[in-house]
Amino acid sequence: MNKSPLTAETTEEMLKVLSGKDYSIAYDLHELGQSLDCKIEPRTGARSYRILYSTKKPKRSLFTIECNEKKWRVKANLYNLDTYRDTVEECSKVIKDSITKTRTCKKCNPKCIGGSSFELDGKSYLTCVGSGHYFANMEEIDWKNLKKLIIKENDIMKESI
Repeated sequence: MNKSPLTAETTEEMLKVLSGKDYSIAYDLHELGQSLDCKIEPRTGARSYRILYSTKKPKRSLFTIECNEKKWRVKANLYNLDTYRDTVEECSKVIKDSITKTRTCKKCNPKCIGGSSFELDGKSYLTCVGSGHYFANMEEIDWKNLKKLIIKENDIMKESI
């Protein structure tokens, strides 16, 4: 089976590989990145597109949409989860599971600043800051809640400058 070449150049073209609800949700997240004044960097990989949304000050990746014709997911860098734990606690099991399944920090890189520590449902976690939290195959309400978490993370980063 031949793979179709990845020829899209713009963010909008990249998102158009998705259809229906997936496209609507992904485009909604794209608009969120625009509204948060993120630097948007579309990238083409071997098998998928990656659209990176970064804060400008401090310069840090906030979230990434990864997509191809068959699947898509969002990598959200939620480093300050403990600060908005009440919002996380209100999220569904699907979101909480995605957050808690993130790789545990093992100082895998000499430049590692240490993991992101947080408590969720009475249990402590220390996740790798290089990994981020991956979200896919969620209900519409879960995507809306993920947007809330991304906004909270963005607000905290803006306060830190």
